[in-house]
Amino acid sequence: MKRLLTLAISLAALTQTAPLLSQEVARERPPAPVLKKGEKQLFVDSVRIRSKQGITRVIHPAKKLERPVLTAEMPWEVRSEDGIIDKRVNIYGTVLRDKKTGFFRMWYADPGSVLYATSSDGIHWDRPVLNVMGATNETNLRLHSPSIIEDKFETDPAKRYKAVGNASMGVDDARLQRLKDKFEMVDWYRDKTQRLYYAAHSADGLRWQVDHEPILLGCDTITLSQDPVTGEYLAFHKRQGDPRVIGIRHVFLSVSKDMKHWSEPHPVVVADEVDNKATRKLKGGTYSEYYNLSAFPYAGQWLGFVTHFRRVEPPSALFGNDEVNGRKRSATGLIDVQLVTSRDGRHWDRCSDRSPVIPLGPHAYDAGSIFGLCNAPVFVGDEMWMYYTAVTTPHGGLAPDKQQSIAVAKWRIDGVASLQAKDKAGIIETHEFVPEGSKLTVNADVKSGSLAVEVLDADGQVIPGYDKESSMIEKQDAVKLAVRWKDTDALPAGKPIRLRFHLLNGDLFSYWID
Repeated sequence: MKRLLTLAISLAALTQTAPLLSQEVARERPPAPVLKKGEKQLFVDSVRIRSKQGITRVIHPAKKLERPVLTAEMPWEVRSEDGIIDKRVNIYGTVLRDKKTGFFRMWYADPGSVLYATSSDGIHWDRPVLNVMGATNETNLRLHSPSIIEDKFETDPAKRYKAVGNASMGVDDARLQRLKDKFEMVDWYRDKTQRLYYAAHSADGLRWQVDHEPILLGCDTITLSQDPVTGEYLAFHKRQGDPRVIGIRHVFLSVSKDMKHWSEPHPVVVADEVDNKATRKLKGGTYSEYYNLSAFPYAGQWLGFVTHFRRVEPPSALFGNDEVNGRKRSATGLIDVQLVTSRDGRHWDRCSDRSPVIPLGPHAYDAGSIFGLCNAPVFVGDEMWMYYTAVTTPHGGLAPDKQQSIAVAKWRIDGVASLQAKDKAGIIETHEFVPEGSKLTVNADVKSGSLAVEVLDADGQVIPGYDKESSMIEKQDAVKLAVRWKDTDALPAGKPIRLRFHLLNGDLFSYWID
């Protein structure tokens, strides 16, 4: 009894002299993160948003040209079999633009080889004679779905350019076993011709050395990206038969530090029941798959364009027949492009608006499907451009009706998605942060409405002099709109703040602080 009394007294003393742990945690405020000077904050997700009212996230579909920018024209780009003309070029590959000169370089493909084109404006393209594979614009790279980067981290000039792609280098069971020994989940692989993913390097992007040893199991499409902070390589690819997903077309990710040793692949973009329900609205619609993912770092985070394949069975539901003169149609369906987002390039989320960011049509050249895209966009003035493979027919089409060309999709800078308010004012409040800069700029379209910004302290109270009434922006539409208040255009310095945007009849795309 005496021991119990002593314990009770000790516990009472402890509660009087020290606060409970839960109370202590509740009183502590984690330090506000620093918002880097000039780093854009997009509204493609809600990671930096504390609250929103009367606001909808909206996808903005790309603007297109009336014609493709490149079609199959040269003799080596056009195939003919049994009198049937097959005109196909595609851009599973890459377009790079020189930051100093503005010059464009494109790596694209026909059914048999990787080709090279150049342009001064990104619209009109030339095919320079390379004299690598004769008097053509062919490189010596022989990989399907070639995806190329210019490696800014590489110190060896001979390996300035890196590529990945798919190929069958012949049946070699010993080589296949060496690859399988590097990974855990391998029993699903059954490809009889041993199509595998390979890596390659080049000094000039035209003359390539393909590594003898394959890097990953699987076949068909693959996209290469590079982490701008760590320099790691990210390979987004298909694994046809992996038991972790239903269907053969979904996106897996493997990461490497040296292009030789790759992490265990895991699925990152997989169709769900929301996708399947949308597909079943089509005549003959069955389920959804995801063909490939073009992922790229953008404004301190990652954006991705994923090709959504809405499967239709039988083929006659789309084409009116299942074969033409004995030529059977392959898996049939429609493919367009959706937006996905990530904060690290490894873990991906669907945008709340799943409408296509590159829809089909309205022109005939891409009315059927979009097969693949560049691994990253290019930036031209105040626009973002993405090159893609345009197809005249749905997947399962046959030549000569089926033609593939290369087209370009365009958005205003930061303009793939916005937060939108209609004729009732909406509010967006950010989490608190400490700004490195002082001048607030927004990318907004309020040509039919208005935008105002309040600055709040860490407790959510409006800081005197930073009220919404004195910061009104009306009837304007620009990618750079400076925000100022009655007596200042500088934000409070050196302390945590929040921003509260008041939006009416308009779209807010991004903001940053210089």
